[in-house]
Amino acid sequence: MLPVPLPDLRALVSGATVVAFVPRGSVSAGDEVILHPAGPRPPSALQPAYRGWAEAPPPDGEWSAVVVSVDPAGMIDGRDRSAAHILEEVPDGDLLVLRVCGPEGPALGDEAFAAQRRAVEGALES
Repeated sequence: MLPVPLPDLRALVSGATVVAFVPRGSVSAGDEVILHPAGPRPPSALQPAYRGWAEAPPPDGEWSAVVVSVDPAGMIDGRDRSAAHILEEVPDGDLLVLRVCGPEGPALGDEAFAAQRRAVEGALES
């Protein structure tokens, strides 16, 4: 089980992002995890467009994900990070790219997922 704050989980299941932040070493690439709601975030921790999700209830159904990649969160480039995730500040730990699936199938189709993944990879500093 992978605990994910509620607004982050809502972003993942809606396809707004494919990124989650976790403590370093929590999971490895290729792991399959069940996404578990892990409480709220203060609205100020979210980018303005996502602040309404701070108090949103958890999404219905069981959601799982395959961990596609794991990188140190500090590698995300400050100029491009707002397009890659919903947070105002990048937390310490690992940045995960997740392929999320729910009760009705994948949160994003193959092409949309590939585009989101490329955006994240483009925001990572070499």
